[in-house]
Amino acid sequence: MNAINKKILKRNYNLKGNNYNYFPKTNKELKKLVENLIDTFGKNVDLNIINTSNIENFNEIFHTKNQFEGDVSEWDVSNGKSFNYMFSNCYKFNINLFKWDVSNGTGFAGTFMNCINFNSDLSYWDVSNGVNFERMFYNCKSFDADLSNWNTLSAKKWEHFATGSLLEKYPEKIPVMFKENKQYK
Repeated sequence: MNAINKKILKRNYNLKGNNYNYFPKTNKELKKLVENLIDTFGKNVDLNIINTSNIENFNEIFHTKNQFEGDVSEWDVSNGKSFNYMFSNCYKFNINLFKWDVSNGTGFAGTFMNCINFNSDLSYWDVSNGVNFERMFYNCKSFDADLSNWNTLSAKKWEHFATGSLLEKYPEKIPVMFKENKQYK
């Protein structure tokens, strides 16, 4: 058993109110820490005990953690540049991420791909630096937030942005640039 698991096992399941502080510096460290915490405490673990302010690359952190339903709503992702496939295939994930500051983000490809229960209000996200939005909400069956006011002028790719999502039924909620160009379907 590694040092992280030994330290964690001394605490309770919920983790709220405890003095846990983890400070990963890289995608690899964060991914391993998340994996250990989920393996130890289960799919509903509160991961707000992790300081993510130093992370720039959030790619695939929860990729294929399909049962994950834990809380990351308080993560500081303000230094994040890449969120590609961060939650892809997290079928049950549905935490409100409206507070996240993703203004430095350029890569959002597949961020919520196949998150069939996800429906957070992301209408206030500043994605103005975003370049790649391909498959961001692909197959998000429940997602219907109004993203029509997103500034997507920096976008270069958005193929299948909302394919298979509830947004397809409400095209007025898709960023204007994406719906005027057939690339979103």
